[in-house]
Amino acid sequence: MLKTIKNRKTLFVFIKLILFVGVLFLLYNQINRIEEGQWNAFELKHPMILVLVILLVVPNIGLAFLKWKLTLKTIEVDSVKKQRVQSFFAGVVTGMLTPNMLGNFIGRFYYFDRKNRVQITLFTMLSNFAQFIASITFGWLAVLLLDGLVVWENEKQLVIWVGLSMITSYLIYFFIENFMVKFRKRDYSTTFKTVLHRNKFYRVKLLLFSLLRFIVFTLQFSLLLFAFDEELNTTLIFAIWQVYLLTMLAPSLFFGKIGIKESISLFVLGAIGVNEVSILFTSVLIWLINSFAPALLGVFICKSNFREWQQS
Repeated sequence: MLKTIKNRKTLFVFIKLILFVGVLFLLYNQINRIEEGQWNAFELKHPMILVLVILLVVPNIGLAFLKWKLTLKTIEVDSVKKQRVQSFFAGVVTGMLTPNMLGNFIGRFYYFDRKNRVQITLFTMLSNFAQFIASITFGWLAVLLLDGLVVWENEKQLVIWVGLSMITSYLIYFFIENFMVKFRKRDYSTTFKTVLHRNKFYRVKLLLFSLLRFIVFTLQFSLLLFAFDEELNTTLIFAIWQVYLLTMLAPSLFFGKIGIKESISLFVLGAIGVNEVSILFTSVLIWLINSFAPALLGVFICKSNFREWQQS
């Protein structure tokens, strides 16, 4: 039985690896097809906007930290400020090193007693799911308002399927404890349900923070394109939402969505006439600003020996 499970996991990782390599190959071909004229037209026209985009990492990380702080308060885990900050940035580091940034709970729970680790894991994953819902919500709006994907126009069924996926996600998010029926005899499932019912607005607050973070993502991406002299308009904003929607659904192995997001951005935003060099630089810079830099900061912050919080 264990051997079968291990074989399935290996096959799943292998399939993801093939898809990941395929996306990187697609990105390589897309970059090779960029015309010389687009390279010549590429220019940083508004450097102060670039500074603003970098500064927006503060509310981005700040909102993520507020979600973590809210989670600790909700599950009633005692912590001091240093512990909250270090565990948060440890989560940023481990999240970056895992597929889809989902492994942030790994870095977090080592700073707390073993008795709290299951709940920290469950509620961190719920918090991550709230960010997923924010992406699919704005993505569905973009598909609806543009009457389909910008690379697949006039596809009514797509609007319906994305909408159904969004509704399903909301139902799971707000009623997840009712889907955990088979675990009802487990202590952690009972505690999970009790905490959620005792804190009725917890999920609403998480979702609001997640929606605000998504708006920050949008501002950073659109403003950075504007800094490279691209025109700001509603079509560009909606196309960016579609980029995040498709990126969220795409497979990844490590370092978040590096390589994948760039390929999708070139595919989607290039279809509406945005300079592909601007798209490439914007996507890479966004990853450096929002993912790599906070993770690097996290390494230095957490270097002060997390074992002082770790319980044997």
